[in-house]
Formats: sequence, C-alpha cells, structure tokens
Amino acid sequence: MGVVRKLFFLLLAANAIFLGYDYYQGGKIALDLVNNARNMDKEKLNFYINEVSSPQKLAGYVNSAFAQLKNINSPMDIVNAIRQKSGHSAAPQWEGNVLVLTDANFDAVMNGAHPPALIEFYAPWCGHCKNLAPTYAELGDAFALQKDKVLIAKFDADSNREVAQRYGIQGFPTLKWFPQGVTGADEVEQYQGGRDLTSLANFVRDKSGVAPRIRAQKSDVITLNTKNFHDIALDPKKNVFVEFYASWCGHCKNLAPIWEKLGTAFANEENCVIAKIDADKERDIGTEFEIQGFPTIKFFPAGESDPISYEGPRTEAGFIEFLNEKCGTQRKVGGGVEATVGRIRELDELAIRFMKDVKEREQIHSKAVDVSKKLNTRYAKYYAKMMEKMIEKGDVFLNTEKARLTKIASSDDIVPSKLDDFNIRQNILAVFDKKATPVEN
Repeated sequence: MGVVRKLFFLLLAANAIFLGYDYYQGGKIALDLVNNARNMDKEKLNFYINEVSSPQKLAGYVNSAFAQLKNINSPMDIVNAIRQKSGHSAAPQWEGNVLVLTDANFDAVMNGAHPPALIEFYAPWCGHCKNLAPTYAELGDAFALQKDKVLIAKFDADSNREVAQRYGIQGFPTLKWFPQGVTGADEVEQYQGGRDLTSLANFVRDKSGVAPRIRAQKSDVITLNTKNFHDIALDPKKNVFVEFYASWCGHCKNLAPIWEKLGTAFANEENCVIAKIDADKERDIGTEFEIQGFPTIKFFPAGESDPISYEGPRTEAGFIEFLNEKCGTQRKVGGGVEATVGRIRELDELAIRFMKDVKEREQIHSKAVDVSKKLNTRYAKYYAKMMEKMIEKGDVFLNTEKARLTKIASSDDIVPSKLDDFNIRQNILAVFDKKATPVEN
C-alpha cells in the first residue's frame, strides 16, 4: 500500500506542476477542472468512485497511465495530452496555409510575441463567408513562405463566443488586423476593403511589409475599353454580359472574384461572352449607356441594339441562371455543364436496356453502333464504345471509367475545354444504370 501512496503523491505533484505550467502558457485547463468540480453532483461522484473501487480497475488505470508516459518527453507533451483529453488543442491546426484559431488557443497564439495577423471571424452557415473561403485560402497560400512574419488566420465566431464578444464581432465575415504584439480590442483595425485576392493581399502587404507570392492566373473575362467596346459588346452574333465598374468601388471589388468565376464557367460558350469595363475611366462609354452607379450590369443580346439591365442577385448562381435563359446554355454553378448535356435520348434508351438485359447486350451494342454512325458525333460513338468495353471486360469497367474521369475532372490543372469533355462523358456514364431516365430531346 505504501507504493500506491507514493505513486499517488507523485502524480498529484506532477499534476500541480503541469497545470501551473499550462496556466503560465495561457491555457485554461485548471480553470476548467474547477468548473467541472463545481458541477459535480452526488450521482456523478458515486459513479466515478464505483468505477475505481476495485483493485483490478485501479491497476488497469495505473497501467494505462504508465503506458502513456512512454510518449512523454517534456512538460508540454503532458499539457498537450491533457488538452487533447479535455477537448483543448494546445497548438492550433492549419487548413492549408490558414491558421485555425479557437477560444482555447487564441490567447496562447496571439500573445505579445505574435507576428502581425489578419484574422477572419466567420460563421460556418454564413453565405458571404462561404463565398470568401476560396479567396481566403488563396490569401494564405500567397503568404505561405512568410508565416514567421505574418499570419493569415480564421476564427469560427459562432462556435467560439468568448473571443468573438471580446472583439465585438456582430456580423460575418468580419476581418480584423492585429499588429505585432497587439491584442487589445481598441488597438486592432477592422478591414474595410474589397474581398478579392488582390485587395486583401495588398492590404496585408502594406501593413506587414511582406510581399505576397500570387500565382498569375489567366482571366476568362474580356476587358473592354473605348476602342473595342462596340466591336465586342455589339457583335451581332454574340451575347455579351458586361459589368460597368469603377476601380475605387468597394462593391465592385467584392463582385470581382464572382465575375471571374462566371468568366471561367462560360469560357467554352463562344456565343456568350463575359466582359467588364472601367466606366469611370472610360467615361464616354459610361455616358453613352447612362451608367450612374457602380457596379452596373447589362446584357447585350446578339443582333439587338438595346441592352437589358440586370437586376437579379449578384451571385454566381443568379448570373448563371440568367445567362442560361438568355443564351440557351446549360452551365452550372462552380463550372461544368448540367447533367443532361451531351446525352442523346435514343442512345440513353439503349444504354438503360444494355444494363437491364444482360443476355441481349451484343444485339443492343450492334444497334448503338448503327445509331452512332448515323449521328456521327464523338459522344454518340462514346455510348457504343462503352458497351464494347463492358462486353469485353465486364461491368467493372464502368466503375473504373467513372473513377478515372472523376479524378481527372477534379484536377486543378485541367483546362475548361477539357473539363467540359470529361463532364459530358460522366453524364453519359450516369445513364448506364437500370434506374436511369432517358433525356428529353
């Protein structure tokens, strides 16, 4: 019994040391333990006493504790282990190159020695936050090599209320700049600029003195000016969607990344052009089309002289819905095409029969070959080619091809023209299913 008593007092002393060390580092484990003890009622206490009442159970807990000691090499190792058990994270996690902060680690990270930081206070359910997310991830990438000089971080202010209240967060997303060593609510600066990558990166650069490394990206939005406006916007064979903006306009800066996504989504649509013009700089064009505020968006239908003012939501989904109606396209949010694009009703019916009537596959394939020769299009031939491969290699080939196309289509390196091709092939593969429904042509 003397050995157990010595072990008890040794562990008690160790706990006191490590809890003190955690508190010194800005942790809250000791305070949480006190709060848990205050909330302990008789029923819970009896449960825990019964859990360790037998020598066998006590021996099991002791053996488990010693097993965990094998990975302990420093006081911080124990603090981290305790925090993991209690739901605390001693070190914040990284999502890509964006630091993830919480109530549990905020003070430890944002102490007097921290480098300057831009922190986005967001809520997971917030639509504006979701729109900003990819741009903010790119911002983290732009400063990835200078993490010792500037931090790009984010904070879920809906789940972590303590720090959010400290800094008066009332809307999402809210971005605040923390100069080096500064944490006071009155000393941090709220970011008021545009939410495009260039505006955010320039702000961080100006505040920190650290130059971002932004990978040059090809834009699919055509830039108009006084010289080329009439030739492009009034082209009788093309529909043109034009944003009239001003370089100083905050709403225009917020719209910029959405407009770029729209340009990419319609890059393969020759008759539906996405364009923009600085109407504050090119004032003759602004005056001609009675532009009185920014941004103003107008649709120039092919073959018509009078543009249509766009009054819908300024979201990717809103723009795409509008253009699909006006241009007769079938684009979808996030790029790519709708699930019916590229499909042919007669071949859809044959593909469904092919999956249902295994014994008749040779005859169905032969008929699909005849139809594809008559139509003489690459996607008609793709139906027949899939049937041929499945007869040769079995249905497993269908799953292999689906997985291959999904992997290629999700690659960051694929160009828009190729992406459409792979998406259309995926559309066709989806109809090789007993429960599929033929497209309506």
